[in-house]
Amino acid sequence: MRILMILIPDLDTPPRIPPVLQFERFLSPYYLFIDAGADVVLASPCGGDPAMRTATGRRTDATSAMQRFQQDQTARDALADTLELHRVDPDDFDGAFCLGVTGGVWPPNADNPGGAMIGALLAAGKPVAVVPAELHLEPDGTGDGLLITGDRADAAALAARALLGALGRP
Repeated sequence: MRILMILIPDLDTPPRIPPVLQFERFLSPYYLFIDAGADVVLASPCGGDPAMRTATGRRTDATSAMQRFQQDQTARDALADTLELHRVDPDDFDGAFCLGVTGGVWPPNADNPGGAMIGALLAAGKPVAVVPAELHLEPDGTGDGLLITGDRADAAALAARALLGALGRP
């Protein structure tokens, strides 16, 4: 089973601060997929090292997932060198998990590589989980694919479990 993890920085950061992803939202789904035996490929709009931050007020070493990540050279290398989304072929994956706001999905748009990739995956009939669920599906809906969304604080882990279930892995 091969899963594409799409990492899109949050766009609601203050004007003088570059967009970032909340690191804790990445860890739980990533390790759920790894522990389920999935081959996980990380991608982001620009490739390379996506900007990440830890949740305000939390110690970065406070969670077991963070400790695991700090000891996991393979995961750190993968996160430091994500693929550019435009270089990803949706046919190479069984499903995808997207962290970050994607905006519109239809029609595909070069200015919105995350939305375009989700649209391509859905059109190919692949299951896709998106957290948070701020995307626009007009006019074609989910096409032949399955879309899993969530907005709660624990949505990333729940959506990751749902994606594994859709791929036939409990």
